[in-house]
Amino acid sequence: MAEQLGLINSMEMQAGEEGSKSLFFDDGERRIDYVLAYVDEEEEEDRQKNSAKRELFLRNLKGQGLELEEAISSKDSPREDYGSTTPTDEKQGETETGIVQPHSTSKEQVTHFVKIHAPFDELCDIAEDMKMKMPIQENDVVIRTWLEKNVPSVNKLLKNSDPFLVRDPTVKEEPNFFVATFDKARLSEFIGSANKDEFFSPAERSRLVYYICEQTRFGDDNLEIGIDNLVHDGVFTAQYPLHDGRVHDEKGHLPETDRQRLHHDWASIRRIFKYQPIPAIKEYLGEKVALYFAWLGFYTSMLLPAAIVGFICFLYGVGSSFSYTPVQEICKPKNSSLYYMCPLCDKLCTYYLLSSTACLYSKVTHWFDNQATLFFALFMSFWAVFFLEFWKRKQVTLAYEWHTMDFEEEEERPRPQYLAKVTTLKENPVTGKMEPSMPAKQRVPRLVGAIGIVIFFIILVIAGVTSVIVYRAAIYAILLSTDSQQIRSRAKIVVAGTAACINLLVINILKFVYQRVAIMLTEWENPRTQTDYEDSFTVKMFWFQFVNTYASVFYVAFFKNDYFTGTPGRYKRFGGATAFRFEGCSAQGCFLELCVQLIIIMVGQQFIGNVTEIGIPWVMKKLKRRQAKKYAVSRPQWELDYDLQAQDDLSLFWQYLEIVLQYGFVTMFVAAFPLAPFFAWLNNIVEIRLDAVNFIMNFRRPVAQRAEDIGAWFYILSTLTELSIIVNAFVLAFTSELIPKLVYVYRSEGDGTLNGYVDFSLSYFFVSQFSNSSRPENPTAVVNYTMPYCRYPGYHESTPPYNYTKEYWVILAARLAFVFVFQWFITVIARVIAYIIPDMPKTLDLKIKRENFLAKEKEKSHKEVTGKRRPRAKTTENDNKYSADLAKTETQML
Repeated sequence: MAEQLGLINSMEMQAGEEGSKSLFFDDGERRIDYVLAYVDEEEEEDRQKNSAKRELFLRNLKGQGLELEEAISSKDSPREDYGSTTPTDEKQGETETGIVQPHSTSKEQVTHFVKIHAPFDELCDIAEDMKMKMPIQENDVVIRTWLEKNVPSVNKLLKNSDPFLVRDPTVKEEPNFFVATFDKARLSEFIGSANKDEFFSPAERSRLVYYICEQTRFGDDNLEIGIDNLVHDGVFTAQYPLHDGRVHDEKGHLPETDRQRLHHDWASIRRIFKYQPIPAIKEYLGEKVALYFAWLGFYTSMLLPAAIVGFICFLYGVGSSFSYTPVQEICKPKNSSLYYMCPLCDKLCTYYLLSSTACLYSKVTHWFDNQATLFFALFMSFWAVFFLEFWKRKQVTLAYEWHTMDFEEEEERPRPQYLAKVTTLKENPVTGKMEPSMPAKQRVPRLVGAIGIVIFFIILVIAGVTSVIVYRAAIYAILLSTDSQQIRSRAKIVVAGTAACINLLVINILKFVYQRVAIMLTEWENPRTQTDYEDSFTVKMFWFQFVNTYASVFYVAFFKNDYFTGTPGRYKRFGGATAFRFEGCSAQGCFLELCVQLIIIMVGQQFIGNVTEIGIPWVMKKLKRRQAKKYAVSRPQWELDYDLQAQDDLSLFWQYLEIVLQYGFVTMFVAAFPLAPFFAWLNNIVEIRLDAVNFIMNFRRPVAQRAEDIGAWFYILSTLTELSIIVNAFVLAFTSELIPKLVYVYRSEGDGTLNGYVDFSLSYFFVSQFSNSSRPENPTAVVNYTMPYCRYPGYHESTPPYNYTKEYWVILAARLAFVFVFQWFITVIARVIAYIIPDMPKTLDLKIKRENFLAKEKEKSHKEVTGKRRPRAKTTENDNKYSADLAKTETQML
């Protein structure tokens, strides 16, 4: 046993050493900045065509100054040692690109890996072209809070006792620098320029190499450009930067690589209640990915107070349901004979007692629809406003710290696909240069066509919702026709639950169909930059998903009342006198059914998303690793990463979409489901770690892309927040029983309580008015019914033609007045809050001014040294003292 353990430890150490070696070329000096992979084609025609494109592309990469080295998969190599790719026999040789191409004796398809290294001079040239910002001086602006300046001991104690801090962090804190646009001629002025191997981080190196690969041609046609097109056409099977080693550190040793540190401090369920190391995520995965996790973490932390308040409101509803007057009136046995209810379906259904079916229903409804509902709706409306305002401040602060504040305007380059397809030039009014521009006569028709197709698919979603409505009516009638009292009493809940599950299935099917359509439409529009491309795709896909997700919820909330479904003797049907009639609400309204719909769709979507996000990459990785173990004991990093799940340019879109749709449930329908923030918070604290595990363990390392903000998602969140005010107002006014109960209390001639409210909310219908197609076949099947009338929810006169009563119009006016007052009350206060809270912190404004000042001083000094500017007169000692005092005053004034 000891010998076996020793052998295992030896193999682990050897794997770790080999893993670090596999981050470099065979010479052990040149770092691998990027990897391309391809597989030998089976068909000779495909092999020749793709080989020609690859050869031209790789030759052009070498012409761009990149250095290449090729290897084949260890399972295809006749040697056990993967480390060397130099020719060892006469069968190996070099291609026109100058890279070694080993040949395999395996009869299976061979996987080839092209390793790319960018020399330092080439990286500097591309960094200058991309207007990258590099550090020039450590940030010397120190701004202390009032607590730090006046009570430092208390402030230190609070920080040390923060339960959300990681107590044994392995991630190192990075210093904060002032930056300036990179200029190769001023290389010595930038911090770290003396060490050329580490001046550009691995993430920055991969971004620069990817930029070159996207600008490189592989054919004579203008559209034959870029590695993305080659991967899409199958010429290459993969492209990716390498992770910086294996994810698991040796037992008993501290993590040594950034990947291991992030796995230890971030991608672990043990850290589920801890802060995320956002700066380290940015350094390893890039600003775009880090911004997503920063936003998700900020949103989740903001959900915590909302979840607590919502849970308290729910507990209040549960506790008060036992003494609530309308619930007692329904559930008291002595009142059972007072409310003979009209049949819930045609012919097959019969008369029933309200207490037999509505007692439990009314109790559960009160858990969600109670006196605290209005307070919580107001609370969540203001919560959403504060969330957006504080995120704007957080977002601009991160953009400054990560030096991406002007990225979209100054640094972002047009997409190669855009440049290849657009042949028209137009003068840029800012730069005065002629630049490619799509004319309006091409852009407008494409935009109109895309909008038309989006509208068509939205109509298709509505048609799907209509089919679910038909299902609800048919199944409801069947369940109510059974002899079982238990089935009849639970028919509405069963129909609501199964219909929601079917709707959930339809939502996910249509989502994958429409995804392809949205990508095609966005490609057709041909946006100028990658940010424009993602924003265009986001808007199309989100509003389709908005209708796809919420259509059935809106139907239950607002279209199941008696205005759309009819009343006894005047039911509205799908067509014809004998067709199924529209399913209406129960005697207690549709509030509980709306809650069931929200729970199934919201929680169900989150469950499906988490399973697919973590399950599919994990299974794929295990299958590939199990297959690879048949051929080699240890493999290089480029092979291990090749086994991981690939990510496309829109992978983050699905992450954002899942949470933004959740935000819609949390804000728009929170009046009907106060536990929504609690379930969202539970999901998100797990979601963060599952996504972290994917990025660190199951996904290939993405190209470290830059981003200034969360893009179109912020405007979508703002729109949802505005819409949530209106939706919650209508839910409270028309779906909840809040307004009718208030009207009854304040117009009641009694003691101003809810005594007698149930009787007030039910109308009379004479059974002799039933048509032959709807009259019950067995009127005494459930109760010995001999009364000339039955009761149903609503405010109608007790004699034909059963018009609306005066109370109905009073309640309707109160409902509309409530919607108006609620909306404008929240909107006005929200505008005031937005005005009071500045979008940029004052401390950040000072830092920006200081950085701009230093950048100008550096540029002046460079011009003086190079002779482009006359040297300035030397300042006196008093001038220096005055400047120092002024700077000190500025940095400490806040």
